[in-house]
Amino acid sequence: MKKATPYLLLVPALLFTVFVLAYPLVQNLINSFSDVSMITGSSGWTGLSNYRHVFEDTLFWRSFANTSVYAVVGTALALVMGLGFALLLNLKLGKIDTIMGCLYTVPWVISPVVAGFAWKWLLNDNFGVVNYWLAHLGVAKVGTTWLGDPHTALVCVMLARIWQFYPFAMVMFLAGLQSIPQEEYEAAAVDGATMIKRFFYITLPNLKTVTSVLLVLGVIWSFNDFNMVFVMTRGGPMNSSMVLPVLVREFSFVQFDLGKGSALSVMIFALLTTLSFLYLKVISRGESI
Repeated sequence: MKKATPYLLLVPALLFTVFVLAYPLVQNLINSFSDVSMITGSSGWTGLSNYRHVFEDTLFWRSFANTSVYAVVGTALALVMGLGFALLLNLKLGKIDTIMGCLYTVPWVISPVVAGFAWKWLLNDNFGVVNYWLAHLGVAKVGTTWLGDPHTALVCVMLARIWQFYPFAMVMFLAGLQSIPQEEYEAAAVDGATMIKRFFYITLPNLKTVTSVLLVLGVIWSFNDFNMVFVMTRGGPMNSSMVLPVLVREFSFVQFDLGKGSALSVMIFALLTTLSFLYLKVISRGESI
């Protein structure tokens, strides 16, 4: 009985995993090969037709392009911003350093839904703070609809994503900066290396593994980000900010084509799994260095 006790203790967690994770995943995979409608129900096996319909849909390719820009460009800019603040905090300014460190990390602890509503309020065309200050500076006109303009909607959502992701990058970069041996900087200073050269030849090479991990993680999280985009724009206007996770909802619960939505979600799952393996490879390579 004592030998069986550890396994019995695992039963609740195993049941939770099966019913909450495994079963929906398997059912979603089955739906992706079936003609399933939210109105008429299932009408049988259709093979790869749902996947073909996804690839033939122009909205899918536009969403894929939007998601790629949102994930890659947004993550890259967040890393630049995080590195900049990490360099400032690494100067060790005493109490100011502690206070600013707390303020910098606030965006990371805020829920994406709350952050989305906050940015939606800030960018409001009637009473938004951003419009107010930009209008006073003469940069924009009063009443500019940042989230209602197809040319600026995706950029605004991306800025909100950068604002929420950069604190995590900052903390990771700060840990990486504090692990760099000071002897390397001292030796470079003796050799006459300028601050810029020390940054490019010492700091950046030592942060290569951290940067790679953050880049892969940021792309994975952004590709799977539903809350921020849905709260701020719902993929509009005119699908200008439509991303793949929001498109799954569009196919499944707006067009009522659950089979097509399931096929797209399986494709996203396969892509994120591939990126996850890349992340693990980067981690293992960093540990072997």
